[in-house]
Amino acid sequence: MTSLACVEVGGSGCQTVVFDDSSWLTLDGAHRPDGTDLAIAAPGYLRDGRVMWASNLGWRDVDPAEQLGLTGPSLVLLNDAEAAALGEAALRAAAGRAAEVAAGLTFVGVGTGIGGAVIDDGRVTATNLFGHASGFSSLPCPCGRVGCLETVAAGWALPDEIDRSTQRNVAGALAAAIEAEPRAAHTLVVIGGGLVAAHPYVVEVVSGLLPGRRVEPSAAPGEAKSASAWGLRHVVEGLTTPGV
Repeated sequence: MTSLACVEVGGSGCQTVVFDDSSWLTLDGAHRPDGTDLAIAAPGYLRDGRVMWASNLGWRDVDPAEQLGLTGPSLVLLNDAEAAALGEAALRAAAGRAAEVAAGLTFVGVGTGIGGAVIDDGRVTATNLFGHASGFSSLPCPCGRVGCLETVAAGWALPDEIDRSTQRNVAGALAAAIEAEPRAAHTLVVIGGGLVAAHPYVVEVVSGLLPGRRVEPSAAPGEAKSASAWGLRHVVEGLTTPGV
């Protein structure tokens, strides 16, 4: 496979992971080095290679490569939570947990915004979950709705200093959202994203609130924003492998 530049777009910035054979490196910002193919993970609702609406970016019906100043087109464009969920599954499968992952994985990404996706037998079966589930407050959300999970648990809605009490509140809301989503009835639950990476106590509390589940933090390397790049690579490899 040609070297691949996987760009993850987030509310607080971008990161590029460049894969070359068995090695990889991270770059701050959005980059497409010469000679690389391009894949992009972006938040929001996507269709036909475009971001139709990403409330935390202010993007509406845009070509993400063009918005990032990159030469397109991209081989793959995925929702960021969808890409991260696929990446979490791929990383665990590579670590000898393929059978467990095949039974299903629920992913929740918590950063500037909140997104989620469900993986069953290596395929995305549900996406754009959790962040805009309603009933969590009476506060307005940038999406135009009221009471979304994001209004009480996303980075944009939280104070700069997030103490243990706030982390417990976030964890309680996340656990309630997971329990309320029938498509997320998996034993394995992965909670990732920048807010959780900075405050791992959130995962610990969610685990205690969901005793029938195996709740884990992201398996992504510490240098990476998330597992999105590994999910993008997984999809691109499927496109370029004969018979897949």
